Parts: sequence; C-alpha cells; structure tokens
Amino acid sequence: MPWGGRDDAATDRLVGLSVAAKNELLFAEGGVNFYDVPAWQKRGCGVVWRDVPHAGLNPKTGERVETTRRRLARDLELPFGDRYDTYLRERVAEATAP
Repeated sequence: MPWGGRDDAATDRLVGLSVAAKNELLFAEGGVNFYDVPAWQKRGCGVVWRDVPHAGLNPKTGERVETTRRRLARDLELPFGDRYDTYLRERVAEATAP
C-alpha cells in the first residue's frame, strides 16, 4: 500500500506495532535506519535561555567589564525517559529564578 492517500492511513498502519516493527517498516519503506537519525529528529528540539559572557564598557568609568547576557539557544540533544522530566524541571527552575 503506498503511503499517499488519507492522512490517517499511515496512523492506522502503525497502530499496535511494536517499536521494532516500526523501525523495520521505516527501513523497508524508506531505507532509513532509526538509530542513524539525529537525536533532534527522534525527540525534537528545545529553545532555552543561556547566560553567555559579554565584554562590556562601563560608561561612567570607561573601564572594561565582564558581564553576562541571556540569549536563546537551540538544544538539539533532548534527553528521554526520566531524564527528560529532570531536564524540564531544571529549565523551569532556571526560568523562574530571580
């Protein structure tokens, strides 16, 4: 059966299949080895705030100062399982810290 057609046809085909059977189907139909796929394609990616060092200049004294800036960063290596829960709790704690 070709993959085209109804949107739910692919979903119907996957219902009840084991992970191993899904991996085999992926390889048989598309030639894709699931274990070779980058982590972000398997588990998604995140956008998180990161503190990064920033060299600045004190306008009052003219002195060079080191400070930090918050920048958005992509996280392409999301953990899975229980580690994902811990990861999310840490990100929420960072975001809500004063």
